[in-house]
Amino acid sequence: MNKLLSAHFARLIKNKCFRVCILLMVFMAVFRNINCYRLIKNYNSVLPLESTFFTYTWLAPILLPVFCSLFLGTEFSDGTIRNKLIIGHSRSSVYLSSLIVCIMAGFLLCLIYMAFSFCTGVPLLGFFASTIPMQVILSIIGCSFVLLMAFAAIHTFVAMLNQNRSITSIICILSVFLLIMIGSYIDSSLNAPETWGPYVYMSDTGEIIQEPDEPNPYYVSGTKRDVYEFLNEFLPGGQIILLDSIPAAHPGRMSIYSGLITIGFTGFGMYFFQKKDIK
Repeated sequence: MNKLLSAHFARLIKNKCFRVCILLMVFMAVFRNINCYRLIKNYNSVLPLESTFFTYTWLAPILLPVFCSLFLGTEFSDGTIRNKLIIGHSRSSVYLSSLIVCIMAGFLLCLIYMAFSFCTGVPLLGFFASTIPMQVILSIIGCSFVLLMAFAAIHTFVAMLNQNRSITSIICILSVFLLIMIGSYIDSSLNAPETWGPYVYMSDTGEIIQEPDEPNPYYVSGTKRDVYEFLNEFLPGGQIILLDSIPAAHPGRMSIYSGLITIGFTGFGMYFFQKKDIK
């Protein structure tokens, strides 16, 4: 396992895709802070550091599938995985080493964004709002890291069971955007108001008329709401939406869900990889 990890990290340092992902994270961290500083100066807006600091919670999950699919796909296309098995490495160690390097790549992307966001954000925007306890900030950071582990487990599962790098890239990238779309839909449904109104308007005679509240037909209630709330916290796409809002709801519970997803995909991935015919 140690030799496999050493080889993976040696490739990671030289990997062009990973370097591009790092540059994008640095650019976004600096750009977001500068843009918010311009809004503060031009429009007297109030934008503390947390308004830009947690952008990595949705940016890293979007970049990670690109890296994982290309990085692990090259292992198949170059015959590296077959060679590892021939010289005596177990399939379990090959799978786990691939998962670990994907997880560490995701962690590094997050840490690089946070470092540049903090270094440029504090001078421009100030520190985090005083109304937000530091334990809330740390809980969101911890939850986001466990979420990255879940995404890495999903992408490793796809990449290690599919030898076609192009198909792997398409599946991984589309799966992330699909999860985000589902999370956005569920979150917007839960945030829909229970009623519309009241409405105030002026009649043709100049009289001010106020209409009472009207029930919102799109309001989610009852058992359906309970299911939506569970899916919103359980699905990785829903967690991305929740973590980008301060304070995030139930980060501890979401971390448990992400941990279960990581364990589930890793277990199934290792099981099917044991039976896979490596060409």
